[in-house]
Amino acid sequence: MEATIDGVGVFYLPVGDEKNYPMFVLHGGPGLDHTEMHPYLDRLSDTFRLIYVDLRGNGRSQRVDPATLTLSVFAADVTKLAAALGIERYALLGHSFGSFVTLAHAIEQGGASHYIISGGSASFTKTGKEVEENLANFEPIELRAQVTESWALEPKAKTQEDVAKLMEMQMPFHFSTTQSEAYRRYMAAEAEGRAIYSPEVLAYFSANSYLIEYEDQLSRVTKPTLVITGEYDRTCTPRASREISAGIAGSELVIIPDAGHMTYVEQPDLYFQAIYGFFSRHPYEHVGAVR
Repeated sequence: MEATIDGVGVFYLPVGDEKNYPMFVLHGGPGLDHTEMHPYLDRLSDTFRLIYVDLRGNGRSQRVDPATLTLSVFAADVTKLAAALGIERYALLGHSFGSFVTLAHAIEQGGASHYIISGGSASFTKTGKEVEENLANFEPIELRAQVTESWALEPKAKTQEDVAKLMEMQMPFHFSTTQSEAYRRYMAAEAEGRAIYSPEVLAYFSANSYLIEYEDQLSRVTKPTLVITGEYDRTCTPRASREISAGIAGSELVIIPDAGHMTYVEQPDLYFQAIYGFFSRHPYEHVGAVR
């Protein structure tokens, strides 16, 4: 399905009963699409009306000049998409790059009732250095050169095949181990080619750095917030999540054991337990009732 936001078509996929509480879900990347999250988060549809979004210029959404894309633009799109769909109250969950957009929305828009920042960071100055350190020490050592090269290839991406290849090369970095059934299942699903990549978006952001510096603005977030990451996340480390949580008054922090960046794939039971528990402690109002 598609909604027009400021003249640009933005793709969204609703999953779950229309009577359930709406939750927008934002994928990582940039340059990826909602299939990074769907169907992995579909389990939440027993309680929520999930609305998976392909960010402007990404996936099945209309292509635009990447130079026009910013976290603020993506965040504003969420507010406008909710209005276009007639949704007044909703939760917002973003993972990885999607969590950067979610954080921008919490600070600049503030219109969601609840925020879930999954695998995020409030400072890419810090996170970029951690990624470099973790690449230099990555194990198994026989995959270190491959994984390191994948990051160097991002600014050079030009085709779907380019992104698919570098993602295949890079994914070991995002899992706690390549020896898990979760890793094998995820890679098998990726091999089916469901994703529609946006190489120009990935290349632009990679070449021009990620302008993510929100540490001094975290106190502006006033809505219930869950910060969640994996114990062995090499990309957006537990350090980053702890600092986000420390900066947002009343926020909850969950570090998922035996998981890397792909928490919801590696440890789905613990991931969903954290989300359900968060909402049980911070109920939402919906259709005149508190759930």
